[in-house]
Amino acid sequence: MNAPEDIQVKEPGYDVSRRRFFQLAGGVAGAGIFLASCKGSKPTDTYIGTEDFALLNFLYILQQLEAAFYTQAVATPELSITKDELLLLTDVRDQEIAHAGFLKTLLGRSAIPAIAPNFSSVTFVDRTSVYTFAAMLEDLSVSGIISACTYFENQAYALEFAKMATVEARHSAYFRDSLTYNSFADGTVIDSNGLDMVATSPRTVLATAENYIFTHFDSSKLPG
Repeated sequence: MNAPEDIQVKEPGYDVSRRRFFQLAGGVAGAGIFLASCKGSKPTDTYIGTEDFALLNFLYILQQLEAAFYTQAVATPELSITKDELLLLTDVRDQEIAHAGFLKTLLGRSAIPAIAPNFSSVTFVDRTSVYTFAAMLEDLSVSGIISACTYFENQAYALEFAKMATVEARHSAYFRDSLTYNSFADGTVIDSNGLDMVATSPRTVLATAENYIFTHFDSSKLPG
């Protein structure tokens, strides 16, 4: 997959133009294209449903959040990014968009409206900021998917989302190792039995995710 023509990439010996730097920095302060659409909006509670529909919308929220984050990260890439890294970031973006689309199709008319993400804590021109947030977001998604699978009444969902969780875990491993070599499966996420430690309740995961979302949710019927 080729990088978009309008995105400049810094390679060894190449400096991003001054104009490009201010163009990127200007998009970072308010999380760029995503926050602009949120100004002036009045907080409302979006009902996510009950039982399996609540769980599916919960996962849909997580996947929308990831898709929005990587869309922003690709649109305004960090200043030291290489061509190969941009291609990988674009692949991750496309996979998260596919995940969100899969859930939206599965939910049909029960799908909640698009969320309004809040990435004001991320400095998109800074590699450490972007990759740290990405690793956290991926771990959160893995935790959310694993926990949701334990509450589904229709266990046919469990297999499908187990497949999604493995993809998210691969994303997390990539970003973790890009930040700190050989940390892709360290003791912060894998226990002594070789099992993932990030699984927690859907309500706990959603509460964390809401720190990065302007949209308010009514999750009173969310299992867990």
